[in-house]
Amino acid sequence: MISKLRAHLMASETLRTSGSAGIIVATRIVGALGTLLYTVLMARMLTPQEFGIAWTLWSVAFIVSYLSTLNIGAVAIQEVVRARATGNDSTAAGFIIISRRVLCIATLPALVGFVGFIWWQYPAVLSAHPLAVYLAAATIPILGWNATNAAQATALDQVLRSHIPDMLLRPLGFVIILGAIWATGAPLDLEAVIGVYLGMAVLIAFVQYRLIRRFFTFMATAKPDISDWKRWVSAGLLLAPNRLLMDRLKDVLLLISAVPLGVIGVAKMAVALSIISFLSFAISAVETAFAPKTARNLIRNLADGVAPLKMERATHFIAISGALKMAMVGAGAIGLWLFLPLLISLYGPEYSVSAAMVWWFLLIPLSSAFFGNTTLVMQIFNERIAFFITSILALFTLSLAGIYGVPIVVANGIDPLTATAGLFSAIMAVLQAFRWMLCWWRTGIDVSFIGALLRRHRQLNAKLA
Repeated sequence: MISKLRAHLMASETLRTSGSAGIIVATRIVGALGTLLYTVLMARMLTPQEFGIAWTLWSVAFIVSYLSTLNIGAVAIQEVVRARATGNDSTAAGFIIISRRVLCIATLPALVGFVGFIWWQYPAVLSAHPLAVYLAAATIPILGWNATNAAQATALDQVLRSHIPDMLLRPLGFVIILGAIWATGAPLDLEAVIGVYLGMAVLIAFVQYRLIRRFFTFMATAKPDISDWKRWVSAGLLLAPNRLLMDRLKDVLLLISAVPLGVIGVAKMAVALSIISFLSFAISAVETAFAPKTARNLIRNLADGVAPLKMERATHFIAISGALKMAMVGAGAIGLWLFLPLLISLYGPEYSVSAAMVWWFLLIPLSSAFFGNTTLVMQIFNERIAFFITSILALFTLSLAGIYGVPIVVANGIDPLTATAGLFSAIMAVLQAFRWMLCWWRTGIDVSFIGALLRRHRQLNAKLA
């Protein structure tokens, strides 16, 4: 009896995917806690000025690293999944090779652009801390390589192996190294922090490669077909603004906030975003775990001519992932209600204003969980132009809010940090709602938490009837 139950559980695709999602979420939570801890250590050991500069350099480096890949990795969830599902290993191998070539070609312009941007926007930082700037620049190709491998391995259904190194090694490595420095009473400066950051990126690249390399062995026998490279690159570029908003939102917000707030304001906003990031990470983990299964079923249904309303298996995965995400947001909100004052106090009195910002930023993961993963569905239905336009509009609106909106609100007596967090969070919530409506209209699939559950309920009732 027990063996039969165990066999049934192991055969359930939903339970296996939920289990993978659970492992990733647990890993993300551990990583987020590690991030909180090393952020506390940095806040205690660096001046607010140095802390703000570190986060600014990291944010720019992360954004430029995605640009160095031309975001072609975002297309893997469609192209590689489709190719492997249809037995077309040549196309899958061709896509992987093109992804790597793009990174090699774009790396040098990305490095020049990074240093040029810092020189243009933050000349005092380049003058006072040139080594920190160059160490941050050195991480860009490594981060691009890690992101490229992670996207390809995810498309090959190796979510855990591709993402766990990045989720765990960076925060835990930082905690161990910074904790040892703090325990010994040794001084910590900006250059040392950026150096640790570079070392962690190299370690992640090595461990990730060791974990995933055997799943790329099919490329040894497949003859790579790169004939569609122009379409892959253009698709990646169209999705690049959305990728910045979804995966690198923290870095985008910190970079924009430097205009009205300065580097010390960036430090205080980084604290608030670090506290809320464990929820964003958890939501991203669930979406990453369910994305290959959902994409595979959507692609098969489209190939078979199944109407959106009858995409039963895909709707099932969308509903399950939506329920998991909303449950985590609810649990996270309760945790913040109980422990936020304690968390903020760990950083020191200079960061007490960050508490109000945390509650504003909670609106971002809440809206993301409620309105669903529109990116995946719209991509499968080849609605990249719509996402490109809405992403560019959102980035433009966020920039206007930071440059002009915050000063207007501050002139009416609102605290600058609270005004910035409130405006940014409201813009992102409106974007999520608009994309949900656009996705429903263009594809016929309601990916929202409520919509997916209702549709799944109707499908089950129809089967029972």
